[in-house]
Amino acid sequence: MIDFKSVKGLVTAREAAEHYGLTVNRHGMALCPFHDDHKPSMKLDERFHCFGCGEDGDVIDFTAKFFNLSLPEAAEKLIEDFGDGEFTSDAPSPPKPPNPAKRCHDVLLDLEVRLHRQKRETAPQSMDDPITTEYAQNCQMYVFIVGLADLLSRGTTQQKEDEIAYLTGGVLNRYEALLQKEVIAYDDIF
Repeated sequence: MIDFKSVKGLVTAREAAEHYGLTVNRHGMALCPFHDDHKPSMKLDERFHCFGCGEDGDVIDFTAKFFNLSLPEAAEKLIEDFGDGEFTSDAPSPPKPPNPAKRCHDVLLDLEVRLHRQKRETAPQSMDDPITTEYAQNCQMYVFIVGLADLLSRGTTQQKEDEIAYLTGGVLNRYEALLQKEVIAYDDIF
């Protein structure tokens, strides 16, 4: 059985139409192939709609009408043309392994938010208050984590790969555990 929702996620009606030879202008309009159209009257994006003949639907409907196919046949054609030949079924697909770069980014962002809050909570309340060791350490931890996050987003490809290898080599698990603590201590990070 075909998982129509997954098929619709493969490609938009516009992408399919362009792949099948329709010229779509920068406004997403094309000559409708379903009636004698002389001025672009079909709007294509996730779905399609013709303002001339009223044809309307999703990418499966478009493909079925364009090639005179049934909906299951159109879905199979889309899978063949855009899904690397894989046939999609209603059975749940096995979970994808987590993307290491995304996991690193998410953990660093969560730590950055926590440390920013911790830094703000320990900041001197006035110009006359002394800077405490706790505040200074919170600032150092925050700057360190922001630096790691910045390198992960803006570094060279090699720097990103090196940082991901460093983090996934055990540091990331430790950082994830820190997020469960009420207060993150200086020794926890360094």
